[in-house]
Amino acid sequence: MPRRAPFTAQAATVSVVGFAAEATDSDMTSPQQSSSREPRSPVAPSAGTDSPLSILHVTTFYPPHTFGGDGVQVQRLAQALARRGHEVSVVYAPGAFSLLSPQGSDEHVDIGHDPEGRSKVSVHQLDGPGSKAEALLVQQLGRPVLNRGRLRSLLDPPDGRPPDVIHYHNVSLVGGLGSLGIGNAVKLYTPHEYWLVCPTHLLFRYDREICHKRTCIRCTLRNGRPPQLWRSTGMLDRYLSEVDSFIFPSRLTESVHRQHGIERPGAVMHHFLPDEYLVAARSRGERSSGVEPFYLYVGRMEAVKGVEQLVRHFAETPCPAPLYLAGDGPLEDRLKELYGESPSIHFLGRRSQEEVSELYRDALALILPSAGYEVLGLVVLEAFAHATPAIVTAVGGAKELIDASGAGFVYESDAELDNALGRIAAEDGPRQDLGHKGLEYVLHNHTEVGYIARYEDLVQELRSR
Repeated sequence: MPRRAPFTAQAATVSVVGFAAEATDSDMTSPQQSSSREPRSPVAPSAGTDSPLSILHVTTFYPPHTFGGDGVQVQRLAQALARRGHEVSVVYAPGAFSLLSPQGSDEHVDIGHDPEGRSKVSVHQLDGPGSKAEALLVQQLGRPVLNRGRLRSLLDPPDGRPPDVIHYHNVSLVGGLGSLGIGNAVKLYTPHEYWLVCPTHLLFRYDREICHKRTCIRCTLRNGRPPQLWRSTGMLDRYLSEVDSFIFPSRLTESVHRQHGIERPGAVMHHFLPDEYLVAARSRGERSSGVEPFYLYVGRMEAVKGVEQLVRHFAETPCPAPLYLAGDGPLEDRLKELYGESPSIHFLGRRSQEEVSELYRDALALILPSAGYEVLGLVVLEAFAHATPAIVTAVGGAKELIDASGAGFVYESDAELDNALGRIAAEDGPRQDLGHKGLEYVLHNHTEVGYIARYEDLVQELRSR
């Protein structure tokens, strides 16, 4: 496939929130040496690269039409690239969100940090009277049908400038695999879940256990979805050959995809936090004095998250402090019915980003009880930004963040969970030291400027081939 001339990335040693990092060398997974310097405001975003690119993101969900972290991270990436000086567009399918969420949109989902409107992202919604029908057709056929013309006009416009980079995310209902075959550009793919190798996206068999035995049709039906016949054809290999590079959010994500036969080239790049998010988090200061101690869960209430086991443990086992849960989801009503009267459980519902930020700051620790192969755990990075440690299970990608930072505990049993809870709650415990480790780790390894520099280097390498 022909490529346009490469651009020159502006990447060198950068200072972000009081810490220096070599943006092009960091793999964003290794802890850095501690710094005694106090955080300060980040440097202003670059005015742009020497040769700005046209970058188009293709995703099923995007704020405010999103259920969780994948749409939020696409928004953060799009805004960061636009601040860098690139021409950035996003195309997504609000009809898919409406199909799966009869309650509609929630304004609190749009949590992009973009003060003063510095980023200009063009957002294209594939909506209209047939948007829900299109989502069903894409789910069944694995390719765009009603929206094929609109997708082609954006990915491969007959007039005007075509994109230099097409970055695919969750394309399950926005165009399926067929969208990968449209356009002539550098093509990136970030798997925010496991849709490429699992029709339910989660590799969580019967919604109760990690999938080690493929019973896809039966499992799909139990999840209330029609089987996808295209998965028994050669579509996957044919269309994945269009992808120049994967961007895996964790080593776990890469490993699972490799085990299931995905062999295209790829790089592991953990997610980042926007500079403005880091500044806002630090401006909240330390944990409020006199606040009631509590542990915190933030996220969807669904089986793969392991939230039911966590709630049951707090309700049935004496713990040093209660559990606060911020979020909603399919298990919410059931959990409230079973454990809503327990003094150890507090259901907070969906909260705004500002409210969640205050919860991060004041919590003893964030708990991420993943029961399945959670890709990374963006909430762990957000907790670290507030100098709050995390307690996570060993099966999800968040384990990589604890291993790299030393800012929390990894558990595989109830006994290990209880030990972690007790140690963090102890009056002379390591809560403050762990929290500072998490903060420094984020500031060294998960900044916007470092991530974007790596992103630009990857694109430059692909365009120069």
